Amino acid sequence: MSYLSRNDIKVKVKIVNLGNLYARATVIFFETIETHGWRLMKSTKTHPIFGEEIWIQSPSFKTNKGWKEIVYINDRKTWELVHEMIFDAYHMLRSKEEGIEGTKTNSEQHKPKEEDENFDDIPF
Repeated sequence: MSYLSRNDIKVKVKIVNLGNLYARATVIFFETIETHGWRLMKSTKTHPIFGEEIWIQSPSFKTNKGWKEIVYINDRKTWELVHEMIFDAYHMLRSKEEGIEGTKTNSEQHKPKEEDENFDDIPF
C-alpha cells in the first residue's frame, strides 16, 4: 500500500548532461519538505520499468564503506512512485528541449492566418 499519491509529490528537474550525469532533481513532499540531490545517471543496464539505460540515485554521501543514502523511503510502492515521477519529469523536459513535443502553443494553433482575416468585417 502506498501512503503517498502523485498529488502529494512534486518534482523539479534540471538537465545537466555532465559525463554520466544526465540530470538533477528536487523532490518536494506535501509542498513542504524539499529533498535536493536526486540524480539521473547513465547505467550499464536497462531499467526494467523505463526501458532505458538510466539509474536514479537518491541523495547520498560517500563513506569509507561506500555510499549512504540520505533520503530513504521504506514503502516500496512510494519509492517506485518517486522514481517514476522523476523519470517522467526528466523525459518531458528532455523531449521539450529536443523539440519533439509541443511545437506550437495552444494560442498559436487557433490564431487565424493573415490571409484569412477580412478587414471589412472589423467594426470601428
